[in-house]
Amino acid sequence: MFSLYYRPENKISIDGKEYTVNTSFDVILRLIDLLKDHSISDLLKLDMALRMLLGDVAETLEYDLTTKKEIFNQLFDKFVMDTYKKPKQHDRQGNEMPLFEEDKKSHYSLKHDASYIYSSFMQAYQIDLVEQQGKLDWLKFQALLSGLPEGTKFREVVSIRQWKKPSKSDTEAKRMAELKEIYKLPGEEEI
Repeated sequence: MFSLYYRPENKISIDGKEYTVNTSFDVILRLIDLLKDHSISDLLKLDMALRMLLGDVAETLEYDLTTKKEIFNQLFDKFVMDTYKKPKQHDRQGNEMPLFEEDKKSHYSLKHDASYIYSSFMQAYQIDLVEQQGKLDWLKFQALLSGLPEGTKFREVVSIRQWKKPSKSDTEAKRMAELKEIYKLPGEEEI
């Protein structure tokens, strides 16, 4: 979770020994893509993921498969999922509110919208994400992404994808339907 009180954490303890975890945004994005790749065996994914996050140190970890999975799950939960999940909503009594289907749907893809994200970071923050590979932390990247202002291409495209057709048809509805078709994500069904 992003905090202004503490620097982003990038250390993990394994059997009492502390290791530095590579939490740069580009590594986390590659990790997410790796985990979605069905052409790579789970065993190879595990080794590659540990190497991505821990570097050459991963090769020196001489553990059985079960322990390596536990180490990876700990890394993934702590450095990726904690920051990737949408925050849970609670009612006034503190009870967790259910997520509706619309709340679960993502209106952007870090992979397919990369050019919009890149140009929007340049426009809003003068940050060249290619130059920041290996430097910009995943938590900082996510905070900047969520704070992109109106008027950036990324926010424009996400707004188009989130747009709902009004009850009566008009020319704006036709234009927005055309734009939604242009900017829909691969595999996205028409709503």
